[in-house]
Amino acid sequence: MPRAYGARFRAGALSAAVAVAAVACSAGSDPGAAPATSPDTVATTVPDSSDFESVDASTTTTVPRRISEGPLVEVCPERIVVQATGLPSPAVGPLYALLGPDASIDPATQTVSGPVTRGDGTVDSVTLEIRSGGPAVGFANPLALLDSDESILLAQVSTAIAVRDAALRPSVGVLALTDRSHASVIVDPQTYPDVMTFDDIRTTGIEVRHVTDEAFIAFLESQGVLVSDQLIAGFDGEPAAFVQAQGAIAQQGDILVDPALFSSLPQWNRPVRAIAAADVGWQAYDDALVVRPDDVDRLGDCLGRFIPVVQSAMNEYLESPQSVNSLMSQARSQFAPLSRLTAELMDEGTQLGIESGVFGSGATETVGDFDTDRLTAFGQIAAEVFGVVPVSVDDLVTSVFIDPGVTAAS
Repeated sequence: MPRAYGARFRAGALSAAVAVAAVACSAGSDPGAAPATSPDTVATTVPDSSDFESVDASTTTTVPRRISEGPLVEVCPERIVVQATGLPSPAVGPLYALLGPDASIDPATQTVSGPVTRGDGTVDSVTLEIRSGGPAVGFANPLALLDSDESILLAQVSTAIAVRDAALRPSVGVLALTDRSHASVIVDPQTYPDVMTFDDIRTTGIEVRHVTDEAFIAFLESQGVLVSDQLIAGFDGEPAAFVQAQGAIAQQGDILVDPALFSSLPQWNRPVRAIAAADVGWQAYDDALVVRPDDVDRLGDCLGRFIPVVQSAMNEYLESPQSVNSLMSQARSQFAPLSRLTAELMDEGTQLGIESGVFGSGATETVGDFDTDRLTAFGQIAAEVFGVVPVSVDDLVTSVFIDPGVTAAS
């Protein structure tokens, strides 16, 4: 079974330095970044301090790290705004885990906010505001919202979209909330008992409903995994057409949502099969948190303190997701009254995400970092698919704000 995020382990400065070296030397773990001081600044000695607080440390020759601990209010704006891709779901559970018991749901703006509350109970004098995307913003591109609204610090964006839009709306990924994509195509095993793979979907010729201009569908078509004749755009994200067709069609889906949701629908009430796009080469980080390139330096002190807090929340959410999923379910029910995603269904989705490797630490033990070898290879393919100039992985993501001491349990 893939590793689930485990408890946060913070060693002394020597252990932290060794962990940094391990991350830097492992395959695909040196993404490059805007420096904390200057491009040539490299820490070459281990600090004498016995803890990791306020240490800018690197044992590599190319990646100065910018990580510190302390109250967020010292280095961050009073309100940290995150623009999500869609409605609340397990993919962004770690962010909602930071809202604590005093979270406020605003149906008018479709936002949830509250003081940043860490796993140890510490409450920061900084408010985290999570803005829903998808139907809440007319399905606007989160990168477009990040580009046009200076109040937004972070946006949840697929690295594939970041490659596609780099020339128009450049961004830098600072953390991956999930390791493996949860994008999928949903089929009915009762109607199609022998359809187990994308090869089966293609050769059977099943009609696949999908969101217009959906990136992973474009990728699957470009790679010959699916063919244009079977692809029908205009999918609205709802299960109605699938149910009405009694499973004769397939639809774009989400591993963290649809298997649990379909089984609970009175009109359906049987399992569905989610066939993962990651199995056929879709290696994007679909839940990367990105910032504007200028903010890597301008707000670097804040990011260096906030991103490790999010890393810890990734662990804490997966260890105990129930209260967070309850909050997200309440928000969904107010933002989209027809939403059927209860807290219990989100619990099922979170568990399936653990079992399927959506939630995992990837090539290293560090939670939330990027495998740059994987990104380099996939980025070349994505650039060809979207007809754009490839983006250097050093421009696409950075790990300077990621704490290598936040590791995954075995």
